[in-house]
Amino acid sequence: MNPDTPAGAQGIVAEYLQVVEAHAAADVYPGSLRDLPHSKDTIRAAFKRSVKVLASGGRLTTELRDYLEIAYVSLADYVDEEGAALLREYARAGDELAADRRLAREKTASDAWRRVTEQSRLAGQIARAISAEAESLRAEFRSWQSVPT
Repeated sequence: MNPDTPAGAQGIVAEYLQVVEAHAAADVYPGSLRDLPHSKDTIRAAFKRSVKVLASGGRLTTELRDYLEIAYVSLADYVDEEGAALLREYARAGDELAADRRLAREKTASDAWRRVTEQSRLAGQIARAISAEAESLRAEFRSWQSVPT
């Protein structure tokens, strides 16, 4: 599929939306880049083409625009496999700690505590990168609505 043609772009966006919706329903976060149907760059180009075509034809309703913006910004939630695995493990360890009813000083000897403390710096860096990419994607998406096709 070619992201430069309206039909190709629409197909790429539709494939991506299916993945995002399935991951949202299954509570998959973050996603792995390998789960995407196309590269981020191809999906970005397809979104740009699709949004500009919809906007120029007056078919970009507020509801559709909001839906597409959220989906587009969600591209930031797809990271390399190592980053995705680390963030998922970090979340599991945090959930284990939260469920542990022991006193805090007793939790510090647990495996979950060790995993959280060892992974916190890297998890924070990945989370900050996701957040920065999300803001960049949001600004990019909003800029297309005022640019002619």
